[in-house]
Amino acid sequence: MHSILLVAWDAPAHEALARALRGAGYDTEVVEDAFQALVAMRSRRYGLLISCANPPGMTGLELLAKVAEHYVSTGVFLVVEPSDMAGAVQAMRLGAFDVLARPVSAEALLLAVQRYFHLRRLRRDSLSRSSWKGLEDMIGGLSVQPVIDRIQALADTDIPVLVQGESGTGKELVADALHHLSSRRHRPLVKINCAALPEQLLESELFGHVKGAFTGAHRTRQGKFESADGGTLFFDEAGEMTPLMQVKLLRVLEEGVITRVGGNASIKVDVRTVFATSRNIEAMVAAGEFRCELYYRINVVPILLPRLKDRGDDIGLLIRHFLSIYRERFGRGRLSLSQRARSALLAYDYPGNIRELRNILQGASLLAEGGVIRLGHLPQRVRQTIQAQGCPDPLDAPLPLAESVRHHERDRILQALEHCDGRKGDAAAWLGLSRKVLWRKMKDLDIRD
Repeated sequence: MHSILLVAWDAPAHEALARALRGAGYDTEVVEDAFQALVAMRSRRYGLLISCANPPGMTGLELLAKVAEHYVSTGVFLVVEPSDMAGAVQAMRLGAFDVLARPVSAEALLLAVQRYFHLRRLRRDSLSRSSWKGLEDMIGGLSVQPVIDRIQALADTDIPVLVQGESGTGKELVADALHHLSSRRHRPLVKINCAALPEQLLESELFGHVKGAFTGAHRTRQGKFESADGGTLFFDEAGEMTPLMQVKLLRVLEEGVITRVGGNASIKVDVRTVFATSRNIEAMVAAGEFRCELYYRINVVPILLPRLKDRGDDIGLLIRHFLSIYRERFGRGRLSLSQRARSALLAYDYPGNIRELRNILQGASLLAEGGVIRLGHLPQRVRQTIQAQGCPDPLDAPLPLAESVRHHERDRILQALEHCDGRKGDAAAWLGLSRKVLWRKMKDLDIRD
């Protein structure tokens, strides 16, 4: 049974919605504010959290950010006012699965919930086909679902696949998925970078050579095709192969037979091939730089990977994913983003795509003080995106002291309230303040009860 946590926002409305959810078979629990929601989630795993944009205790976006940081497997629906388009957009960028406009009817909510759990089941089913975790790293929403669908459709076939996309979009990950979800997964997956080797060496690497075939060939050596026999051979940057190399490769694909460099014997091989390139192969064919026969041979069913900046809300999901990895890898009990750091990461264009985002977060995770990644921990090229909007860098730009103190106090008070489950008396003692002083600071810093 799917479990849902509902943060109440209007007694008659949420009671009716809770009844509708329970009537549809969902295990639904209702809490009164954001702090109770966080407490409930510490002791139980929920499949879905539904909250309004302004639950008691903190804003809906703040609650969403905390769920995104600590409870990656829980989806979030946010209910907003119809006029709050900015809040809806921000919620989706922070990782909300859906945003619903008030008033929410039971019928509309049930359809949205059914869609959410259906897509989650599809994703889980795609992962259950083997013990391999490759598809779990293909983090994203609807923008990557067509890629996953195509991988599943092609995985257990032997047709060549051409994967196209900019550098850093995850082409090698697709090759891994195609192999490990296929019946060939118990045989080798062999990879070769066509851009890293000159033609003669690439030919030897692919087909092997016999002793004495060229200077330095002191012994007979088997190539990648033989090593991958029964499995999969992945050609990275296939667009960099020379025309002569393309001709030799085409013969192997058509006949399933190789000849070692310097040899005469034909060797039968059974290899599934996957090709990847960041170049525009169609334009190369038109320019005579890539043989059309080979292009038509490998481009039976193409897989196109979108640029990260075109994937919209996936950036927030990927940020959560990488932070959870580095939290564990670097032994961080807590690893989160300040609001300005998050805004800068969401606004950046990522010319290096997913690889660039991953490397940015890896470096920032190492620099984070107290487990919080701030704007100054990000590379200058990323910081410029938010600085261009008139938002100063709290570490590298000279902020007024009062503003720096205000940001720090607000973060510390929110942390204390969360630690103490919203009990202001305990939070005040934890901070070394009187309850009256804490109350006054919360009012000054716009922290609502």
